[in-house]
Amino acid sequence: MSRSLDPKDWLAQAQALDEGRSVRTHHGCGPGKVLAVYHHADRWSAYCFRCAEAGIVDKPVESLSERIARRAQEREVDDAMTQSVHGVITLPTPVNFDVETWPSEARVWLYKAALDRTDIGKLGLYHHEPSGRVVLPVFERERLIYWQARSVDGRQPKYINPKVNRQRLVAKFGRGDPLVLTEDVLSAYRVGQLTEAWSLMGTKLTDYIATDILKRGGRVLVWLDPDWQYPEGKRPGVIAAKKITNQLRSMGVQVERIVSRADPKLLSRREIHETIRQVPS
Repeated sequence: MSRSLDPKDWLAQAQALDEGRSVRTHHGCGPGKVLAVYHHADRWSAYCFRCAEAGIVDKPVESLSERIARRAQEREVDDAMTQSVHGVITLPTPVNFDVETWPSEARVWLYKAALDRTDIGKLGLYHHEPSGRVVLPVFERERLIYWQARSVDGRQPKYINPKVNRQRLVAKFGRGDPLVLTEDVLSAYRVGQLTEAWSLMGTKLTDYIATDILKRGGRVLVWLDPDWQYPEGKRPGVIAAKKITNQLRSMGVQVERIVSRADPKLLSRREIHETIRQVPS
């Protein structure tokens, strides 16, 4: 009789994935990433290739009225978070900086990006219990200029943020050359541990930010998310990176494009270093 995997070994990691995604990770049976976990539309599952054991946990069945009520409440909380008073940006409250008390899916999401407690503290990340989201503040010279609240339990939208003019908005980390442009803040933070990195907080390069890059000078690497889950020719990050590269090149900027096996934030420090080092100068 075949055995099944204990949900304690994998369920939290599966729940931290976006719906439709999967990941390979370690299992207690030995070394190597032999455990595959999945987030399906109606269930979470896992399979260990060494043990040849599987596990399945069905999602709770929610009635139509319960689903409508839940989504309405989530929208109400999200809308309240994004409201600013007289154009002044403030962080959503209440705040919870105690990582130990966060839901497991919130901790797993950050640990996947190789962020330890020190990194979490430097970034000012906290859990916002009413929305179930992790909030990432963005500062410029110690002044709050923006924030993102990321869903970690599969609810949509994945990100919410204050309604502000984003034409000049960029999150900057680190020092050195080359300058690396990333899609999200956590990727910029990770890359910024090795060189200067700016997060575009999206896939568009505004004229204002392009001008700042031109003024800064030096070599630029465009390193957006590879979006391997999409078919070739339809990967948003790759399409946007090509456009940004051409945009900067037309301005006379020395620029190259990076396509990696995963988002920069998901790579090891060594892999980030090697990826940057191997780009022709």
